Order: sequence, then structure tokens, then C-alpha cells
Amino acid sequence: MRTARLGKSGIIVSRLGIGTMSIGSQLDEAASHRILDAAHDAGVSLVDTAEMYPSPPSPETYGRSEEIVGSWLRTKPRDSVVLATKVVGPSDGDVTSGRHVRGGLASLDLHHIERAAEASLRRLHVDCIDVFLTHWPDRRVPLEVQAEAMGRLVEAGKIRSFGLSNETAWGVTRFCALADFKGTPRPATTQNLLNLLQRTAETSALDACRHEGIGFIAFSPMAMGALTGKYSSGRFPPGARLALFERYRLAYGGEALLRRADAYVALAREFGMEPSVLAVAWVLSRPGVSCVLSTANDAEQLKRLLEASQAALAP
Repeated sequence: MRTARLGKSGIIVSRLGIGTMSIGSQLDEAASHRILDAAHDAGVSLVDTAEMYPSPPSPETYGRSEEIVGSWLRTKPRDSVVLATKVVGPSDGDVTSGRHVRGGLASLDLHHIERAAEASLRRLHVDCIDVFLTHWPDRRVPLEVQAEAMGRLVEAGKIRSFGLSNETAWGVTRFCALADFKGTPRPATTQNLLNLLQRTAETSALDACRHEGIGFIAFSPMAMGALTGKYSSGRFPPGARLALFERYRLAYGGEALLRRADAYVALAREFGMEPSVLAVAWVLSRPGVSCVLSTANDAEQLKRLLEASQAALAP
């Protein structure tokens, strides 16, 4: 398994990371452990979760993904896994749907960031989280306050580093500038969406990360399944992301976007490539991308991801 360093943090991750948003919902604990075992055996070191997982978020399943990852982690040498998790912010918008988190009052202030970190540490059964990320930006709380909260957690030894998710180029550069001014830790990485159908990050957050020396973890490389060909019939199979989640269906289920996806699938197959493998390999080939993050709900999906992580595309 190839590896990469997350910016200047010193944290080294496998170029393929396993996401856990389906662990605890689509996958029960036993099935989750099997997938995580197989990924670990293949050299995958990065496991990414979040306090609000699994998806779709609900009060009944809140924190369950972390609990399952924590029970699995007890069976592995701690230093063989780079553990990332995320703190959710305000719940009054549609982006997080976390209205049940901390009484619906969650924000990225000092109090809530520290509470979230302590709760994640308990669920994960660890003393330290390797990468602790903000799940979505919170513009109501000054970035100085958020950076201070993360710095305190690093100083206390509860996290090794912090990161940003779904952040803008402005947010990335602002966090870096604040860190440099105050002498506090810079973010180690940003985790943002990037795939052949959604390339905005290339000229925004990814571009900022490259110039600031920050790691970049790309998620949703297969566009929630649109780039695999599974929606070519125009229907969404039961259990597929576009069938389960309305917001993903709105993002990727439109007729025009699916036509582009179908054209890509046909082109990949014309050249003898599995569409899912090529889609992930393309994201990994982008300058500045440290790692690709994706879920795997069965052995076949994991096999494709592992194949993609080793593929080399011509420049």
C-alpha cells in the first residue's frame, strides 16, 4: 500500500482510507469488523469516522460508528491505525442534519469542541485521536476560537493534530494565517469532496492546501456511485446512496449529470478499465491529493478500492 504524509504534520497515511458512514446502519458490527480487518490486512492505515455517523444521522444511532470502530480497534496495534474523527457544528442548516447532537446546540466553540473530543475518545476507547476535524465550517464562531480549542486538545495530548472538512479556500488559508500569527498548530489536512463530476476543489480548497503545505483527503471519489454505472438504467437500486439519501440524489441524480456519468462509464469500459477503479485512480492522480477516502460495504467493493489505490495513470 502506498503512503503519503499529511502536509507537514508528520502523520503518514495509506493513500486509501476507509470511511465509516455506513458502519452501524447498512453494516452491523460483525460485518464492519470483517471489512475493517480486510482493509487493515491490505495495508490501509487511515480509518475515518465522525460523532454523527452512521448516516443518515438519527438520535438512535448517534455515535454508533465510533463505538464499532472502537471495538475493532481494540484488536489491533494502536500504532497501525491512523484514526480520524469529526466534530459536528450548528444543526440549523441542512448540511449536518445533526439536530439531536448536544441538544441541537452544538457549535464549534471551545466548550463544544472539547465536549465532542472527550465523548469521541470514550466511544473509540483511545487516549488520543490522530486527526480531529471540524465536520462543516461554523462561521458564527471566530476561527481564532476554533483554532484555540484545537490547540488546547493538541497540548493536552488528546489529539495529535486537527483538520478541516468541507472547508473553503478562504477557511484553509485563514486557519493557517492564524496559526502562524499565534504560534499554534496548523491544520494537518483538509477533507473535501473531489470526483470527476465535482471538481470545484481543484481550484479552491485543494489549491489552497497545495500552497500552504496542508494535506488533502478527497472523499466521494465515485460520486456516490454515479461513476460506477449502477444508475445507468435511470433507477436507483435499493441500498444505493442515491436511493437512501435525498441530498445525494439532488446532487448526483439529475438527468444531465447521469448522462455525463454514463458517457464516462462507456469510455472507461472502451479502454478495458473498471469504471470505479479508474474514478478512484484519477482522484489519486491529482496533484496535492494525499489520500482518497471511500466506504466499502462488501468484499468486492473493497477489492476495487484496493486495486485503484495501486493503479498508476499516465500524466
